[in-house]
Amino acid sequence: MRYTPGEILNYVHEKELDTEFLIALSNYVQNFSIGEITDKKIEKRGEDFYLVSKAYDLDIRLTDDEILTAVMNGIYISAFISRKEDQYQVHFLVHQYPESMKNRFEDEITKDVIDYMIHGTILALRLDTPEKIDAYTGSIS
Repeated sequence: MRYTPGEILNYVHEKELDTEFLIALSNYVQNFSIGEITDKKIEKRGEDFYLVSKAYDLDIRLTDDEILTAVMNGIYISAFISRKEDQYQVHFLVHQYPESMKNRFEDEITKDVIDYMIHGTILALRLDTPEKIDAYTGSIS
């Protein structure tokens, strides 16, 4: 039987595997990792917006309408970089909180970030059963 990514994320939470999942993720298990770009800045240059990160040597023009709309409306955005084998991708998560209120919603944003990283890993590695999650985290049900 296969499960939806949402059901698998719920399984991770119900079995309290969040920490084990993040440890496996940081250990590059199954040749995949994803992490938040914590030094990201969104800069406006002329009419365009750019994601800039010195830590990851990024300077990328933003073109996605959803991301641009959030930026123009002052909504807080998290940025991530993932690696599978030798392929890198940049991902964005648009939060429901204004950038100006980020500090007030730090706990909610942190939970969203962790869930995004777990969910992204579930999708990237096709961890679509509890058994695959248990194998990935090294846990025993």
